[in-house]
Amino acid sequence: MTASSKHTVCIVDDDAQVRRFLGEVLSSIGLIAEAYASGEDFMRRWQPGKAACVLLDIRMPRITGPELHDWLREREPRLPVIFLTGHADVPTAVRAMRHGAFDLIEKPFNVQQLIERVNQAVRLVTEAAADTSGNGDWQQSLTPREREVLGGIVDGKRSKVIAAELGISQRTVESHRANIMAKAGASNAAQLTALAIGRQAPS
Repeated sequence: MTASSKHTVCIVDDDAQVRRFLGEVLSSIGLIAEAYASGEDFMRRWQPGKAACVLLDIRMPRITGPELHDWLREREPRLPVIFLTGHADVPTAVRAMRHGAFDLIEKPFNVQQLIERVNQAVRLVTEAAADTSGNGDWQQSLTPREREVLGGIVDGKRSKVIAAELGISQRTVESHRANIMAKAGASNAAQLTALAIGRQAPS
């Protein structure tokens, strides 16, 4: 199965040549490539539920690959992350694998291996989305805290109110809200509420 053009792969690497090379490889197999020059750039522009895979450089200035992976796991834990690593960084990459990374690919790249692993990651996301679509099955993938946040959203409560009731920060509520929306395939709170209570979602 070949990845479809509707799937987006994020490339996070501070090397412009690497970003350009990976972008060309991904485009050649019908994927949309989005390049980010740093961890900060990714954090600023990333949108939950949009990407099917992230190619993430281990060694970057300021925010490292593993640090960005930890940040991302809190927001979209099922998003496959493939680490890009130089030989000296393999121990760090192995640690990242233990923390849920999908795979690691060593530089210089074996293009065929890269394509195969990206296609496998995209396939994983596609199949997971199919498994959780329809009949409210997506709700079974929610964590206990996400279910609590969803209850507040369905009740029409603002994030600030939900945060106060659950004893967590408003930012954490917003993070959970983004995860829930991605899992449900909803684009706004009204659509999410409709899906949660089994009504026809408004267009």
